[in-house]
Amino acid sequence: MTSWGRWGDADERGATNLLGPETVLGAIAEVRTGEVLRLAAAITGGRGFGLVGRPDPVHLMIRDGGDYAAGLPERGGFGFADDMLTVPTHGVTHLDALSHVWREGLMYNGIPASEVTSRGARRLGIEKIPPIVTRGVFVDAAGPGTRTAAAPVHVGELRSLLDAAGVELRAGDAVLVRTGWLAAARAGQADASAWGGLHFDCGAWLAEQDVVLVGGDNPGVEAFPSGDPDCQVPMHIELIRGHGVLLSELLDLEPLASAGRATFLFTVATLPLVGGVGSPVVPIAIL
Repeated sequence: MTSWGRWGDADERGATNLLGPETVLGAIAEVRTGEVLRLAAAITGGRGFGLVGRPDPVHLMIRDGGDYAAGLPERGGFGFADDMLTVPTHGVTHLDALSHVWREGLMYNGIPASEVTSRGARRLGIEKIPPIVTRGVFVDAAGPGTRTAAAPVHVGELRSLLDAAGVELRAGDAVLVRTGWLAAARAGQADASAWGGLHFDCGAWLAEQDVVLVGGDNPGVEAFPSGDPDCQVPMHIELIRGHGVLLSELLDLEPLASAGRATFLFTVATLPLVGGVGSPVVPIAIL
């Protein structure tokens, strides 16, 4: 069962169709203290996460103070510095486009995978995803004594964690799950080829709740290897391809864990990268 055609045969926005002014107003009602948390991991030149096929970011200075020290004159009464960044769109805190995955040659809404070419995605590009402002829901699956970072979170546990936090999911929510992987990576103790996360049995249930986004502090949101003999990334296929639900990965959720808040105003926007199959993002939680 998929959501193909739910918002029309030509739809390229997926579950973000669930968002609107009433979602924004409902999310604003979650603000209590006004504290603002940045949920993006730092980008450091030459230092990535060791993920296969996703090279480290490259940060280069185009102009710096040394140029002026070597004799470059200030002009117009000032000097300036400039730099540039080369980064894999899925190698830092990011959002997957609906063109990121497919199965049997079809992406979300039955759009052929052939629409993704060497020049990018002609359909379902990341630029089709609007800025997201909605209620965020924090699920801490890495609390003291609860699990190892490598263990999968099955749907029963996910529901129990939500119940313990006193949260019932509602349409348009963004669900952010802390597994502990990013903290372990910073300590040099994480495995970049296998990680814990949501078990694929969470996918259908989350789709039924009409969530718009599922995020995690690991490289894939879902556990990897998945344990599914038919697909390495079954929750990607279930949520992105099947229902147009967005996945956001490599989030820094430690600030939310420290804050102790289960719900909050959540906002994130992609780069308007035409044809992109993913985009670096800076998610924000306002408590």
